[in-house]
Amino acid sequence: MANTLPEHRLSALLYLNYNQTWENVVHYSPIYMIQWCKYKPNWHRGTEKNIFTKFRDCMDWFFENGYIIDFDKEKYIQNTFQSSLINMEKMNPKNNFGILYDFEVETINKYQSPYKPLNKSILFLLLSYIKAFTWIRTNESSGHSEKSKKNKPEIFYSQFQSIAAFIGSDRKMIAKATEVLEQLGLIKTHRMPRYKDSNDNWHTDDIIYICPYRYILRNNQIVQCTKEEYNYEKELEYGILFLRNQNYVSKKFYQN
Repeated sequence: MANTLPEHRLSALLYLNYNQTWENVVHYSPIYMIQWCKYKPNWHRGTEKNIFTKFRDCMDWFFENGYIIDFDKEKYIQNTFQSSLINMEKMNPKNNFGILYDFEVETINKYQSPYKPLNKSILFLLLSYIKAFTWIRTNESSGHSEKSKKNKPEIFYSQFQSIAAFIGSDRKMIAKATEVLEQLGLIKTHRMPRYKDSNDNWHTDDIIYICPYRYILRNNQIVQCTKEEYNYEKELEYGILFLRNQNYVSKKFYQN
């Protein structure tokens, strides 16, 4: 949500996570980092903003905000080597976080967008935002009644414009990124119908985002939940009901 930074902040964060040593140190040069993130390290000297300056600004922000220790912005040049200590309290928080799985990272990294403004970093940014703000009832898959599932379905809901404002993008880009993530099988979506307010004015309502799979720790192994343990179609059904039940509070009157 540091929306003043370039979208590559999520790609840079992934690099730090994947490349840390047992001593919580990360080694990097700009060219290696950019290539690892599946970008071409084209340094256009005549432009104020290029792939180097974008990654550099992200790394400088991580340094200024305590995610990494020891970073020299002036040495972030081509093949110049640096090492930084990672602040694990920042990088591995105990609560309020979303998880990206390895296969999700690999899926996005393999994607080649025909629409040039839409890059891998934007897809990571949107997926991370969805994961971070999706309701999670608990880390366990059992012990929930149908009533508790209906009261808090595991969904995220918002509008393209709102998401864009929070993460520093635009509505069109979020709409395209949503479409791609769904094509890649990483999310499912449902658009709530238009609604009329108490003044008889029509509005576009929220879009529901939902993850089509869930993983849990079982017998010291991370395994995918069975359909009995997690059914995204049921979560979506309960999510639609939940939003419809807000009619009285929000004074929304949906189309039939």
